[in-house]
Amino acid sequence: MNLTPDERLVDALTTIIYQYPPMVREMINLSTGEEERRLRLSLFEAFSYFNEKELTIDQITAAQLPELLALATHLNSPSFQPNNLTPGEFASQKAYSYVASYLMNRFVRSLSTVGNPPQVIEELTTDAGDVMLAQIQRLQFNYNQQFKVADYLADVKARWGLLGAMTAKQSAILSGAGNEVVSLAGQIGQALGTASYITHEFQQLSNDPNSFVKMITSGQYPLALLFARQQNPQWFSNFFASDHRPSQAMFKQAHQLALERIDDVKQLTADIFSQLILDIKVLPAGQTQDALFRLVEKLKKE
Repeated sequence: MNLTPDERLVDALTTIIYQYPPMVREMINLSTGEEERRLRLSLFEAFSYFNEKELTIDQITAAQLPELLALATHLNSPSFQPNNLTPGEFASQKAYSYVASYLMNRFVRSLSTVGNPPQVIEELTTDAGDVMLAQIQRLQFNYNQQFKVADYLADVKARWGLLGAMTAKQSAILSGAGNEVVSLAGQIGQALGTASYITHEFQQLSNDPNSFVKMITSGQYPLALLFARQQNPQWFSNFFASDHRPSQAMFKQAHQLALERIDDVKQLTADIFSQLILDIKVLPAGQTQDALFRLVEKLKKE
């Protein structure tokens, strides 16, 4: 999805990261999660239109704060390959977890510098903690054969959906929106973040079979696979119950069975989009509403 949010919003994260200690900067890769970042920044820009004035420095900075959490989740990923780590690899993993903690700390400290009232700081700090708790829950879901479609949706909403909600709420608050609109902004942001993640995941599985194998062997089961397992329970029971790593032929067949559930994935995202459009229509008519409708249409065409 070719999103082009305001250049000031796009460039600001680099400026913020550059102010961090060199050892932290060197471990952060800003190309990671760039598509999802552009979606959230576009969300922030859309809700900023409630205030017709130019973006302030505080707004531009506030838009980057959920991105610090997003970087933390990527650096300290809730997945792993079950192999023997070398001392160097183990040390790197530990270092990334420390950098993730550093970013979380910077997020919390920065909330009070961008003009947030105390109750908003408390709410967004709680949201940030919930994202990290969802990371722990995601670890518990790994390799879980009882993991269902409903669990998958709850997980995506609690992590990537919540990051979208935080971005949308923060923008609406700093643009002077009332409590009801701020709450609705959170719902819209969560739905967009959730739908975007599902869409990009299926695109990746379709274009890169190796990513499918990597996800399976790290215990993270994509949505299309969960639908395929519902359709072919015995085949997948045998696949997962194997005493040794499944053959390449079995991985290929599992991948094909997952791709055959494209209609199920599309129907689920269509349901999310239908509710999302209804929520956007509740917002006051104007530039924010128009921008959100354009964002939804771009995502639906993915």
